[in-house]
Amino acid sequence: LAATCDVLVTDHSAREVRALDLLALGTEAAPSIRVSITPFGLSGPYTDWEASASTLLAMAGHSWLAGDPGRAPLTMPWRYPQYQSGHFAYIAALAYRRQTGAAAEPRHIEISMFETLTSLHQYTDTMWRFGGRIRKRLGNRFENNTNVLLECRDGWYEVSLPQNFWVQFTHMIGRSDIAEEGPLSTAAGRIEHHEELADVITESLGGWSADRIMREGQEVWRVPIGYAATLGGLLDDEQLASAEFWRPLPATDGLTIAGQAVRTSGIESPPEPPLAPPGADSRELIDTLPSASETTERPAVPPPSPPAPGGPLGGMRVLDMTRVWAGPVAARILGDLGADVIRIEAPSGRGPAMIRQPARGADFPGGDPGERPWNRQGLFNKLNRNKRSLAVNLKEPRGRELFLALVATSDVVIENFSARVMPGLGLDYERLREAKPDIIYVAMPAFGLGGPRRDYIGFGSSIEPSSGFTALMGYSDNEPRITAAGVSDPIAGTTAVAAVLTALERRDATGEGAFLELSQQQAGINFLGEHLIERQLSGHEPPRRGNGHSEFAPHGVYRCRGDDEWIALATRDDGEWAALVALAGRGWGEDARFSSVEARRSEREALDAEIERWTESRDKFELTRALQAVAVPAGPVLSAPEWLADEHLAARDYFVELDHPDTGRNQWDGSPIVAGGRDYGWWTAAPTLGGDNEAILGELGLSQPEIDALYESGVIADRPPGG
Repeated sequence: LAATCDVLVTDHSAREVRALDLLALGTEAAPSIRVSITPFGLSGPYTDWEASASTLLAMAGHSWLAGDPGRAPLTMPWRYPQYQSGHFAYIAALAYRRQTGAAAEPRHIEISMFETLTSLHQYTDTMWRFGGRIRKRLGNRFENNTNVLLECRDGWYEVSLPQNFWVQFTHMIGRSDIAEEGPLSTAAGRIEHHEELADVITESLGGWSADRIMREGQEVWRVPIGYAATLGGLLDDEQLASAEFWRPLPATDGLTIAGQAVRTSGIESPPEPPLAPPGADSRELIDTLPSASETTERPAVPPPSPPAPGGPLGGMRVLDMTRVWAGPVAARILGDLGADVIRIEAPSGRGPAMIRQPARGADFPGGDPGERPWNRQGLFNKLNRNKRSLAVNLKEPRGRELFLALVATSDVVIENFSARVMPGLGLDYERLREAKPDIIYVAMPAFGLGGPRRDYIGFGSSIEPSSGFTALMGYSDNEPRITAAGVSDPIAGTTAVAAVLTALERRDATGEGAFLELSQQQAGINFLGEHLIERQLSGHEPPRRGNGHSEFAPHGVYRCRGDDEWIALATRDDGEWAALVALAGRGWGEDARFSSVEARRSEREALDAEIERWTESRDKFELTRALQAVAVPAGPVLSAPEWLADEHLAARDYFVELDHPDTGRNQWDGSPIVAGGRDYGWWTAAPTLGGDNEAILGELGLSQPEIDALYESGVIADRPPGG
């Protein structure tokens, strides 16, 4: 059977992979691409450790972020590690299949769930590496952002208030008096005075319905507001119905399942233009420069040749027009795999995303912005490694001409603006495919390009509750909580990469390009598929159970010795329960309350209290090793400095060090994709603003005098105005 296949995928344990010799190279019967998905990879100190979703999330630093100060960290109660690892397995298989071909030498790829999770943090690690600050658990808000989940008359809603949305929001709540004066008038002030901010908003909107808040906020005031959807509400959602998202489940009595998050239009069926006319949304990132800038002597144009290809996607070119997190991480993954990713940037380095020059942020190396802070910002440099930068003003006709000339040399264009922006610039899919008929264009709007919410804007923090995640996560039914990991963004990012590689396969077979419309909300909903089935079968919303969502017990996060120290442990069968009982030596096996799985589940609160009385005097690392020694899944809840120093990640050479002209040599997270050994040989640090202008335009055939003229007219730049 294997001899008839192109790809073999296994999620057997590392022990089973070795015992069954599943990934042996050189056997004639085996497919050329073989992928293993394991909790910790096939080498390293933790290779044979037992794991559950909760223990992996704890060790990779995600659980540390979620929940309230002083209370137990919260575990995401769905299979996030498994789903994201599945995405990376699919991405890796397609990418290396493009490189090797059917008759090439066999390739063994391993995906570590632990490394998958550590690679999908946003700024948690840069805060520590550069600012020496450990992110805190803050309930339903973020430490560095003015995003907050609040209660209203009939539910909960999330509002994101970076500075460019603040003034219109104050008009929405009838408080224009605080728009430009007082402690709440700045982003830093709103973060510092978060309790006052919540009181002001609740006083104005607490009596409204969640639907009214979202509709009026989005449709009248253009503020990124999301509502906390129930699972039943998603099944009846008008936006999802208009997209025909739900699919009937065969051989059932009316059950439906989540459909594809990516709608594909080929050359013959381009997407419809937005209903709303182009508006001020074009300012989202593509901002203007003054008509001229100071003339500066420029170096000679280098030879017009692109970077040497490396990795399985070497020779592929991607134009990255994304901002914030979902889009940049998608383009970064393509760059990690060897694609030539060119970041199309606003010449000022600014924009609402505030990536190069954030309004508030201290994650510069050593906390020092330096002389060129736009090149030293930690989060930008993390999300944009393995890319080049062209800083071009797309509101200038010449800038658009250069962009379209670049499109003609490219395979993929990816953007995550709201639906109005690219048509407003005259750069919609129709125009781009005139430049390159087989171009693959990826749009990543919050809610899709059709339906009643087509013009809604959103950040991951507002898309997350609108995708149903808060319906499951929280300490109790009255205490919903956000993940604080912004999971909607990395979900959309890996979904986009999978869609791009699928479209490339299709283009290889048909010669056709494609328009890929990715709804970030729908991408998130796909991670809750089994819970939506359960909702239909039961007819009831699932309860929020803190850390006790498993059908087995115990399964939770428990206090250990020290201040804010915790361990996640789980039992999945009677054998693991017996091993835990024997190790603890507390007589739980003879306690009638815990005599069966059903009894332990019904007495979950009492059992958790018993276990915490045992764990609270023990060191979380020592206890983890003791539990793993008897094959009980366990893992310490780690903060950023702890998982960044993890011995297993170090032993597997997971981290990578890259040299940057403005920040020096820094360590970054690596890739969870290991193909026949770890190889970062083609990786480069993030680009400086416009640092590749000359090289990229030289590849298009422009001369040095032509490039100098573009600098002088403000069409391109390599520093912000006044920089």
